[in-house]
Amino acid sequence: MTEDAVSDLPPDAREEIAEAVRSALARHGYAGLTTRKVAAESEKSEAFFFYHCDTKADLILVFLEWATEWSADRFAATAAEPDPVRKLYLACDCLLGDPDDEFERGMNVAMMELLSYAPHDAAFRDRLEAYERRVLSDLADIIGGGIEAGVLREVDPGATAAFLLMAADGTAGAVHALGMRDVEANVRERLFDYLATNLLAEGVEPPEDYQ
Repeated sequence: MTEDAVSDLPPDAREEIAEAVRSALARHGYAGLTTRKVAAESEKSEAFFFYHCDTKADLILVFLEWATEWSADRFAATAAEPDPVRKLYLACDCLLGDPDDEFERGMNVAMMELLSYAPHDAAFRDRLEAYERRVLSDLADIIGGGIEAGVLREVDPGATAAFLLMAADGTAGAVHALGMRDVEANVRERLFDYLATNLLAEGVEPPEDYQ
């Protein structure tokens, strides 16, 4: 399935497929994924999924395109925040996610499943890289905006965004796949300490609800 073919899917069908694939990946893993198991996570018939996607790989590609947009939408929710400092904290909170949110758990487990296959499948790898690079770009833009506003130190936005994302990605894996809630709490605390100590400009305080 080409990128254009994914984009040409009716929006409702695309979302139905992506949601069902997310749930099936989180429940069964990639190796155990079948169209029947995907259909079982939906109110649609198996024929519906075969009509839109010829193979299991096509189902995954639809999910990955949708997941990339979902990731962008998470950051878009911070766009209306006028305070650059609070925007950064909200973005990092978003990256760490909510360990009690079943949807986020499913997304993280599904993405981790696919990461293990990415080195052997160029289509998966390209879309997973697009997913990560979209997050990096959005986070770097938030950091750059804070620097321009004079509330963040003169750091490299791209390198700093990469550090924050990798810390959050690793934490999500430990929490959502392994249930290590203590790790999530410790990393969250240390990450916000890092923001206050290494990123905020002199005299700038963290948002009240993050102190």
